[in-house]
Amino acid sequence: MTREEKCKYAKQSGYKYDVNTGKIYGIKGKEITRRHKGYIAINLRVGEKNENLFAHQYAWWLCFNELVDELDHINGVRDDNRIINLRSVTRQQNQWNRKTAKGYYFNKREGKFRAKIYLDWKEINLGYFDTEEEAKQAYLNAKEKYHII
Repeated sequence: MTREEKCKYAKQSGYKYDVNTGKIYGIKGKEITRRHKGYIAINLRVGEKNENLFAHQYAWWLCFNELVDELDHINGVRDDNRIINLRSVTRQQNQWNRKTAKGYYFNKREGKFRAKIYLDWKEINLGYFDTEEEAKQAYLNAKEKYHII
C-alpha cells in the first residue's frame, strides 16, 4: 500500500488532525500517541494487515494535498506535528539539524583538529586547529553560514 493510499484510507476511516495542536485523533476520537523512533505513528488496520503511517506525513498531506519525501520538524521535536512546525526539505537539509553531527575530528597525521562541512554533497575544508573548541566553533560558524533553510 502506498503512502498516498494510506493517507486516503486514514481520512476515509475518520482519522482527524488538529492543525493548531498537531494531534491526530483516531476513529473513536481518541488521541493517537503510539510512537515509532520518536515520531507519532498511526496504525491502520487494512483487512488482515497492519499498515503504519507517520502522523507528520498524514498532516502534511491533509493540509497541502501532496506527499513529500522529507519533512523536517523545525524545532527538532519529533512528536510536534503542528503544521507551522513542519517544512518540506531535501534529505541533506534534514540532516543539518542532527544533534550528533560534530563537523570536526582529530587528525593524527597533522596533530590538530580538522573542521569540515558539507554543502550540496561537496566537502568544504574549514581548516586545522590546535584545540577542539576552535574546530567546533569554526564548524558552528560555517553551519550558521551554509546550512540556512
